[in-house]
Amino acid sequence: MMGSRMLSVSVAIGVIAVLARGQTGVSALAAADLVEMAMQRNREFLAVKQHIAEAQGLLRQAGIRPAPALEIEESTGRPLGTRGEGEFSAGYFHTIETFGKRDKRIAVAQKSTEVAEAELADRIRLLTFEVMARYATAVAEQQKLEAIQRLLSTNREYYRLTESRIQQGDAAPLEGQLFLTDLNRAEAQQVGLADRAERALLELRKVVGVPPPEPLPLRSAAFPSPNRVGLSELQEQAVRNRPDLRIFRLLEEQTLAEVDLARAEGKPDLTASARYARRNSAFDQFGLNGTGQLTPLRDRDNILTFGLSVLLFQPQRNQGAIEAALARGAAARLRREHLESVIRLEVEAAFRRWEAAQRTVEILYRGVLGQSEQNLVVIRQAYTLGQLRILDVLNEQRRLIETQMVYLDAQSELFQSFAELERSTGGSIQ
Repeated sequence: MMGSRMLSVSVAIGVIAVLARGQTGVSALAAADLVEMAMQRNREFLAVKQHIAEAQGLLRQAGIRPAPALEIEESTGRPLGTRGEGEFSAGYFHTIETFGKRDKRIAVAQKSTEVAEAELADRIRLLTFEVMARYATAVAEQQKLEAIQRLLSTNREYYRLTESRIQQGDAAPLEGQLFLTDLNRAEAQQVGLADRAERALLELRKVVGVPPPEPLPLRSAAFPSPNRVGLSELQEQAVRNRPDLRIFRLLEEQTLAEVDLARAEGKPDLTASARYARRNSAFDQFGLNGTGQLTPLRDRDNILTFGLSVLLFQPQRNQGAIEAALARGAAARLRREHLESVIRLEVEAAFRRWEAAQRTVEILYRGVLGQSEQNLVVIRQAYTLGQLRILDVLNEQRRLIETQMVYLDAQSELFQSFAELERSTGGSIQ
């Protein structure tokens, strides 16, 4: 079904382009080029990209083990008048994480990294659609401006012809006044279209990240032809590929890892220690040395101590963190279920919009636009021969320019509807 309705898309859409004026020597850009440029210049997108680096840094931090501690002490009784008394000790303390805390921290950090990557993919999806939509609008407004400029150029020539006929007595002065009125109306319309074209280009610059002084010529780009896929296939593709849906799935997995980590952190760690101590003591009594002489009595001891300590804790000391993680997991699950329920509807709405845009462009191109152009040529020739009134020419011109505007809007709608279809499916369907 989809393939048959695409039969004349390449003819119907033709080329969406902007003829860059006064920008010779600058490479023109297609829609894909603008998307790539936006990924390099759009500050908001670059900020989202930094979330991955942040998550990777936290992942490295999560794998760090507790640092050991070294303690050195020296004590003396000399300041308090107790001479000869002193002690020196050096201790080493090492924290032993229990219940797999380190592995569970790493698991949480890994999920955070995957979430950041999915968020970047989702931002790429949204940025691509935004650029494509702005691009289509800018092109359509520029083409409208060019259409009215062509009409003005032709009308000025016919106005000069009408003035010549009036001077020769072949036409009434009213015809010149009517033509001049219509010419002024077209010039006013040109001013409005020029403003709209400029504003549309500024919106495109804002999304892409190109400042006004820098030229932004837009190159002609043929409308992409998608593969022959049906609605159900596109819906399945969206469920598989949509990065925003993947974000919620990862958040669910992350909260489960956070619950495991919170439970493990509620269990105490062990601290192993080793300490060496050297004690010196002096006594008032005297003893005999090896030669039989009196000498003050002294005591010197070297002591090596090993220990293992554990914090006392309450069984439910980390229950609040567990409940918070469970609540986050429930919220992620509900949001995922909601998105799963609306994704298929979003794809179907975009698919129907695209189908309608194809039919509209095909009808206008085959049955309206070409015939209107031929009608105007015939009426102008008849007016030149004096067989029709100037009002007939002016009325037909208005009908043609209105048809052209409608056709350009339809082209823009077709381009945007395809971009919307790719946005809703989560990736390229070409």
